[in-house]
Amino acid sequence: MNTALAAADHATYHDSSSHYARLLFTTDFSATSLQALPLAAAIARTFASELHLLYALTPDAYVFAVSEFTPTGASITERDARARLNEIKFSDELQGVTVAAPAVFRRGLNELSQKIACDEIDLVVMATHGSKGFRHLLLGSVTEDVIRTSPCPVLTMGPHVRLNSDAEFYPQHVLFATDATPDSFRALPHAMFFAKKAGCGLTLVHVLPKGHEGSLEANAFAALLQDGLHRALPLTAIRECNPEIAVCFGNPVEEILNIARERESGLIVMGARSNANKATFSRSVSYGVIAEANCPVLTVRGKE
Repeated sequence: MNTALAAADHATYHDSSSHYARLLFTTDFSATSLQALPLAAAIARTFASELHLLYALTPDAYVFAVSEFTPTGASITERDARARLNEIKFSDELQGVTVAAPAVFRRGLNELSQKIACDEIDLVVMATHGSKGFRHLLLGSVTEDVIRTSPCPVLTMGPHVRLNSDAEFYPQHVLFATDATPDSFRALPHAMFFAKKAGCGLTLVHVLPKGHEGSLEANAFAALLQDGLHRALPLTAIRECNPEIAVCFGNPVEEILNIARERESGLIVMGARSNANKATFSRSVSYGVIAEANCPVLTVRGKE
């Protein structure tokens, strides 16, 4: 606990989210993946971004697949994929959006992360079905691995998200979930940026383990951590967003989702553990929030 507080006190602030100039929308043409297209379009209109369309079917997506679960996209030719991408590019959904030449991608996840870097993508937008168990192993792991390898933040839309019909994206509240490590604070500028752009409220939440809640010692530490999180905030965050800070006890996924529902959050922002770093939220926490949230979730990968 002392380590977490010290990390919060010494967290650094980097305004890396000043502008999302290039967005990447990935699809395998499934109904699930296409559900995130309105979100990508709304983000692009909000920030006057250039939207890149990518047909992505990586071998990693179906390494374990049996016939009944094999992605139908595996049989799509490159010519068919480009034709479908062009249909999306000129669809009513993307009216008023600057769209780059579509691309087809059939290589592994490592190569995908390299392409994201080479194309100087600022934000990846994608959907996930949010399934658990064996079906999650076959399909949901792709979303997780993109989050863990992407050099830029990833905005995911889970199965419980219902977007409004607004042409632009202005959440009415932003929730920033932190485990009080410096890496998790890499996501804070993005939470601040959306809150400032939308002129909405911002809440920081940190969840402590269950078992000691209610004791004087636990309550004192929670208050100390809350003060430490406040002191870790840059002055710009305090002046521009006046964020609320919530420290609670319980299951991280459940508590983050509960607070998001209570605040009617339109966006959850959180750090995600990279493949080489265990300092930020575990896969079970980040994916649990993504799979069950009623709003989009923006994840920012920790440093290697």
